[in-house]
Amino acid sequence: MATTGPVVRVDDLRVTFPTMDGDVQAVKGLSFEVPAGGALGIVGESGSGKSVTSLALMGLHRGSRAKITGAIEVAGKNVVTASDKELRRMRGNDIAMVFQDPMQSLHPQYTIGNQLVEAYKIHNPKASKDAALKKAVEALDRVGIPQPEKRVNSYPHEFSGGMRQRVVIAMGLMCDPKVLLADEPTTALDVTVQAQVLDLLDELRRDLGMALILVSHDLAVVAGSVDEVVVMRHGEAVERGDVRTVLSAPEHPYTQALLAAVPRVEVSRAQRRAQDRADRVAKAGAEGGGTVPAAFAPSADGGRGEPLLSVRDVAQRFKVRGGAWGRSTDFWAVKGVSFDLYRGETLGVVGESGSGKSTLSRTVMRLLEPTRGRVVFDGRDITHMKERELRPLRRDVQMVFQSPYSSLNPRLTVGDAIGTALRVQGEKDTRKIRVRVQELLERVGLEPGHYNRFPHAFSGGQRQRIAIARALILKPKLIICDEPVSALDVSTQDQVLRLLSELQDDFGLTYIFVAHDLAVVRQVSDRVLVMRKGEVVESGDSDSVYENPQSEYTRQLLAAAPVLDPDEARRHRAEREMLRAGRVA
Repeated sequence: MATTGPVVRVDDLRVTFPTMDGDVQAVKGLSFEVPAGGALGIVGESGSGKSVTSLALMGLHRGSRAKITGAIEVAGKNVVTASDKELRRMRGNDIAMVFQDPMQSLHPQYTIGNQLVEAYKIHNPKASKDAALKKAVEALDRVGIPQPEKRVNSYPHEFSGGMRQRVVIAMGLMCDPKVLLADEPTTALDVTVQAQVLDLLDELRRDLGMALILVSHDLAVVAGSVDEVVVMRHGEAVERGDVRTVLSAPEHPYTQALLAAVPRVEVSRAQRRAQDRADRVAKAGAEGGGTVPAAFAPSADGGRGEPLLSVRDVAQRFKVRGGAWGRSTDFWAVKGVSFDLYRGETLGVVGESGSGKSTLSRTVMRLLEPTRGRVVFDGRDITHMKERELRPLRRDVQMVFQSPYSSLNPRLTVGDAIGTALRVQGEKDTRKIRVRVQELLERVGLEPGHYNRFPHAFSGGQRQRIAIARALILKPKLIICDEPVSALDVSTQDQVLRLLSELQDDFGLTYIFVAHDLAVVRQVSDRVLVMRKGEVVESGDSDSVYENPQSEYTRQLLAAAPVLDPDEARRHRAEREMLRAGRVA
């Protein structure tokens, strides 16, 4: 694509939002350029201003009270001064956007084809419906949707998360834009699907000659996909430059901290615990505090005693409608899973969406009754135990859920949310409840004064700390963590993982840690189960599984894990392309 200058130019961009407490500057003097066919990464935590910048590039702050100054040029056109009509013409033709959640970008009541055709005809009103439909099929084929002629008539719910994101990318490509802006396009996806989407974006950029702006909170995501990177914090660019230079020799302390927080698949559980403990001891010394409790560790193999949890041949079946003549069919979400878990251990359960890992955790907790098999907790068979018998055991097994936004009742104060479990278990003394809750709030890194605040007043990481405090309030023996950090920024994720490690040291907790992120699972787990389609395809101690995987599926997961070295990331991408083409090196 021949152009004389950059296809995107941003100069001294400032975005200000008026609030009741005064003006808030979301973006402060941001400048960058993207050449035609180039790729730029914009990285930062929540609140850094990266998404506000994305919306400004699209002219989507029109109609809001936002005040925008500075220059934004896309394909030679000034976005700031353009009329609404000119902006509508630019969107899709000059610049298109891929949002984070494809289910919010796609209408559930319309077929994929109808939505792609609509996107095309808005910018090409004279085009016939047949021509638009042909363009839609070509776009689906271009992004790797199998049988595009057939799937063009499917609805969004009939696609997986990764396929829905491909559809959204296809929609963005309908009018052959010069710039594709992808705002956190892989955050909600499994590691293998994430790799596929990033590979697709890189391939489209090279094949179509368009520029790519990739926005993410994770430096490892952008490492292998961009030429240059801008690191944002509090609305400002604290560092920018060639991606190799920034990642190998970061100059700004914030960039260094972001890099240090990224979980790495090569870092073992022992290395992570040693580092966390050293940091904790150093912090205690600097603050002049007391001694740090000795680390709790599971006994050596020979003297572990009886397992805290024993699972034998557990299977979970669901009835699914939609068979012949409207009959229901059996769907086995978990198929014959067995393992033992000892006191003080962390068992990692890793797999993609649909692997059965969350169903297994709910079955172990007896939120679901197993269809087959046996679950023994602390010497008692709880497989078919009635709810009345289970209630006293509920205090011993607690769960931390994935989303801290949906797992806390917005109408309950933090104190009530955490203290409810004590009331359910029979505690009536409100003063004791308040004291216990405030002690826990301090222990998880919050303040006693947060007792009367509501969840909306807290960040995502703080809400997850509240969820952890709620799980701890009954002094459980086992905590099941179901994707507890997947919705968090990398630095917040790192803080929560450190907290879980400290709590295990202090209270001798036993964890089941469910996740799709292999790097996170390795750093927290003593042993690992790898699940696929309801079955355990590999299990063993963490280091053995990661350093010498026996299952082809485990090797695929490891190959798809994002890495911070741009050159290594590109080598992995080339290997995946060869595998997809059937040419294994």
